[in-house]
Amino acid sequence: MMNLAYTLTHYLHPQHSNNQKAKLLHTSSLFLLSIFLVIYQVILQALPLTGVKILGYAANISPDEVIRLTNLKRREAGVPELSYNAALSQAAKAKGEHMLANDYWAHIAPDGTEPWKFFTDYGYKYRYAGENLARDFSNPSSAIDAWMASPSHKENMLSSKYKEIGVAVVEGDLNGVETTIIVQLFGTQMVDTTSQVPIAQAKKEVATESAKLAQVEKITPTPTAFPAAPVSSEVTPTVFLEQTKIAGPVAESKSDRFHILLSPFKATKDISVALTFILLVVLIIDAIVVARRKITRVSGRSFAHIAFFGMILTILLLAKAGEIL
Repeated sequence: MMNLAYTLTHYLHPQHSNNQKAKLLHTSSLFLLSIFLVIYQVILQALPLTGVKILGYAANISPDEVIRLTNLKRREAGVPELSYNAALSQAAKAKGEHMLANDYWAHIAPDGTEPWKFFTDYGYKYRYAGENLARDFSNPSSAIDAWMASPSHKENMLSSKYKEIGVAVVEGDLNGVETTIIVQLFGTQMVDTTSQVPIAQAKKEVATESAKLAQVEKITPTPTAFPAAPVSSEVTPTVFLEQTKIAGPVAESKSDRFHILLSPFKATKDISVALTFILLVVLIIDAIVVARRKITRVSGRSFAHIAFFGMILTILLLAKAGEIL
C-alpha cells in the first residue's frame, strides 16, 4: 500500500524523487504516453486482420435529417432545394449494401462497378448524377459539416445542376469492423419532373416496401458529376438483390468470428479525454505546489509539453471522427 502511494505521488505530485516536478509532466513520460496511443491505434487497425471482429461506430442517423440539413445548406447558399426521390434512396441503399457485401470503401468497387450503375438499376435515367459518402459519424450534422469542409463534396451539396436527392444509412461489417455508412445521391433526370415533386421533407410514415427501402441509415459522398449516358429502359433491381444473396455465405462466415464489443472510435475518445483530464489536473497541482514552495526550475516547459500532447490527442480524435469520400 505504501509503495502504491509513493508511486502515485511520484507521478502526480512534485517532490524530491521527481526533481520537484510530477513525473507525469516529464518529457519522457509524455513521449511514452504518445507512443502508447499510437500503438493502441495500430492494434485497433490490426485486430480485424487477425479474424477478431470489433464493434465500430454505430449511430442512429436519420436519412430524412440528412436531407433536411442538405437543403438548409442550399437555402443558405441561395440554391434551390432538392426534391426527394425514392428511386435515388433505393439506389443509395443498394450502393451501401454493395460496399458491405464486397468489403470496399470507395466510389468504384474492386470489380469495376461504378456509382451510376445503381442509378440505372432503379430506373433513374439521369442527365446529371453525383454521390457523396461518409462513414462512422455520430450524427447527421457532423457528416454534413465534413462534406461542406471539402471543396469537391461541397460542390455536390450546392450544385444547381442537381434537382433531386436520395439518402440511405446502412450498418454492417466492413473489413472486420461494424460500420455505419451514409450514401447521399444527387441527380437530375433526363426528363425533369421535379416541378411536380414536393421539396424533400422528413416522412412520418412508411406505407410501402419501396418506402421502407428508403429508410436506410448512413451517408457517404462521391464528389463527381456524371454526364448524360444512354441507359436501358428496363429496371433490374432484382439482379442486384440476387448478387447480395450470393454474397450471403461470406457475410455469415464473418459472423462466426470472435467478437469484441468495443467501439474503437468511442474508446479512443474516452481514453484521450481521460488522459487529457489527468494531465490538466496534475499540471494545476504542479503549478500550485511550485508557487507555494517558491520552487525555481531551470526549465519550465510544462505548458509546452501539454500543448504538444494535446495536439497529438486532437489529431487522433479528428482522425477517427469519421471519413468521407
